[in-house]
Amino acid sequence: MTDQDAHKILDSDRWAKGLSDKLAEVKEGSQHLSIYRVPRKVKDDAYNPRVVSVGPLHRNNPNLFAMKEHKWRHMLLILQQTNDFSDTVRLLKACTDAFYVSGNYRLIKKVRESYAVDLKDIEDHDLAEMMLLDGCFILQLFLRNHQRSCSNDDQDNDPIFSSAWMLATLRHDLTLLENQIPFFILDELYRIIIQPHIEKYPEPNSVASLALKFFQPMYQQEITQDTDTAGCKNLLLHLCNNFFPPSSGHIIEVGGPAKPSNQRTIKEGTDTKDCEHLLHLLHNFLRPSSGDPEKPSNQQTKKEVRPRKEKKNKFKLCASDLYDGGVQFETGSTDGQLYINFDSDRGVIKIAPLSIDDTIDSLFRNLIAFEQCDLRSSHHIASYVIVMKSLIRSEEDIKLLKKQGIITEEVPEGNYLRDDDFESILNHINLKFCFGQLCDEVNEYSKSLKFYFWYKFKARLRRDMKSLHDKYFSSSWSIIAFLAAAVVFCVTVTQFLQNILPS
Repeated sequence: MTDQDAHKILDSDRWAKGLSDKLAEVKEGSQHLSIYRVPRKVKDDAYNPRVVSVGPLHRNNPNLFAMKEHKWRHMLLILQQTNDFSDTVRLLKACTDAFYVSGNYRLIKKVRESYAVDLKDIEDHDLAEMMLLDGCFILQLFLRNHQRSCSNDDQDNDPIFSSAWMLATLRHDLTLLENQIPFFILDELYRIIIQPHIEKYPEPNSVASLALKFFQPMYQQEITQDTDTAGCKNLLLHLCNNFFPPSSGHIIEVGGPAKPSNQRTIKEGTDTKDCEHLLHLLHNFLRPSSGDPEKPSNQQTKKEVRPRKEKKNKFKLCASDLYDGGVQFETGSTDGQLYINFDSDRGVIKIAPLSIDDTIDSLFRNLIAFEQCDLRSSHHIASYVIVMKSLIRSEEDIKLLKKQGIITEEVPEGNYLRDDDFESILNHINLKFCFGQLCDEVNEYSKSLKFYFWYKFKARLRRDMKSLHDKYFSSSWSIIAFLAAAVVFCVTVTQFLQNILPS
């Protein structure tokens, strides 16, 4: 063997060892991922917090530093369960012990596994402090909100609760995909801090019930006592599978009045061990009943859930064209849940009043981002938005739905209903479509003879009326002349009848 051959073998061995060392550093994929960074394509501000950073992804945003003082103040308030300072110190020690046991940050490894980004630039100590501070802030925020609502006390020196704008913005920030902390952090802090002093707080008293009470203005649904929060991943996942998923059956519904037998409630001691963050909780709570309590609501039939490429899953005609063909639009359920219903016998589409405000727009965008990031998630939200955007394609459609009470306010330019860039993204996402049956029924109805002849009749009538207007009523003078002629005609007919009829 020559020296050159030996050198080549040595280089090969070094290369193999280098590759082996790199492979040894590869971390096993986590099954707990639920908090993701959103790829920015349109409307960047819909994914960014405005006043408060929760978790590590936006911790370095200087625009959010001002809120840190409020976080520390809320942490102190929640630790002051009694007037005894030693109790405050004891609670703080119990919290730190929960994170740091026997020289090991036992919760932090699980925290790192929850984020789809590498947090190696954050030391365990700093990450533990961040989780403790943010967790205490959120819990105190929820507790204070609940206490104020139970006591009807509007007098508050807290700058957060003295500003309706601040509360609305906090709700916005806490429902962002990138602005989450794992749910088990809140559960652990609640167990340590609140559970021993539970008699101080009015019912309901659980992390789930407190969170839903805080977010209630976003969906305006009454919270009663019995919701299963098992399987929650975060509030966003909760919103995604429960705010708008369609129920099974002949009529597709999203939301709708809850049936007494299936009413979702929150009960003390609800199992939340599988929740991964707040958005998952809200997502589960708002899931409408499928009519079969034993059947998971995400188990849809092949007709209801299908790959979007299998058919063109949208309304073929927009709202104004459907209306011209005789389809009527009515306001559906107004209990705060989104709702779509088509009655093929009457030719009526019922839709719950649409929320158009900026918070809901941001919420929809984050929900759809979550659906695309998390392969375990259903695609109810993207499906719903695609259906609504196929219904609303022009100003005429917006005017029609406003007239019917379905749209109750002006639709701003950046809203998801008007955003063409957002629509182009929706057209290319991987989607298990959830409104196939609804679209099929409406599209089939639009092919019927009844629809065809009514559509043709209205089109001809509208064309004739336009011709009549252009020819005889194009100016105010022609209208006056017509009215004068009509009056003369009526007077003449009246006189004629008086002359020929016996008195």
